[in-house]
Amino acid sequence: MKKLITLVCFIICGLQICNAQYTTEKYTVAIADFTGYYTEEMFSACLAAMPICRVTAINWNDVAETNMADEVDFIITANIGEVATEQKTGTQLLTGAEYTYYSCKVNYTLVMTDAKTDKIVATRNSFFTNTDQDPDKAATGCLKFSDQDLRRLVDNGCIVKVPIATLQDVKKNKAQTAIIDAGPNIGICEGLYFDIQVESEISGRTFYKTIGAAKVKEVLSDELTICEITKGGKDVVTYINEGSTLILSSKEEPLIHF
Repeated sequence: MKKLITLVCFIICGLQICNAQYTTEKYTVAIADFTGYYTEEMFSACLAAMPICRVTAINWNDVAETNMADEVDFIITANIGEVATEQKTGTQLLTGAEYTYYSCKVNYTLVMTDAKTDKIVATRNSFFTNTDQDPDKAATGCLKFSDQDLRRLVDNGCIVKVPIATLQDVKKNKAQTAIIDAGPNIGICEGLYFDIQVESEISGRTFYKTIGAAKVKEVLSDELTICEITKGGKDVVTYINEGSTLILSSKEEPLIHF
């Protein structure tokens, strides 16, 4: 019995269980409650800076008024800190004259939850800064969100899963590119990174094992995207030849590019 248990544990080691289906449409994300300071300004800034190539962003207040709650996939809330202002001295490049300017910084925490389960799927603690010789303009100008922070939050929380349709440019038994039958209609766009996973079934449950990595190379249409395989090209060919199903599962941009 112990040998059987050990064998099962060995088989599923390194596999990730997942009941999610393939992504068929772009996710809808509602911007909801903001707490702390400057909530109105930061709420509007968040709504304006959302990466609409990845998701459909809407105001939660509009959802409540139109009974669209069933169409919302994820909800973003935030806590905004107070603006911290620091007076600094600079030097003019041409004249060498000194001048005073102000550096302002606002910290914030973003939280993304699954609208159906209330489970937190992604969080981000970050800040935005702005400088100006006018202290009021410096403070007002920092009431924004980093586009990169919002994109990372979305990429980390709104996972796109799509099967590889076919391989392209296989050289020396190593896959260079892969084709997927999907595009902007499900939130695939430039700068999107993926884990390449092999799909398997054990005791009626679906598991995914990561065997490589890829990134979007070119989006040709809503139903055609070319992805560059950046890691695991040989394993990809091996599993495809064995008849395995390989999927791309989107992820946050890696700190170190392949």
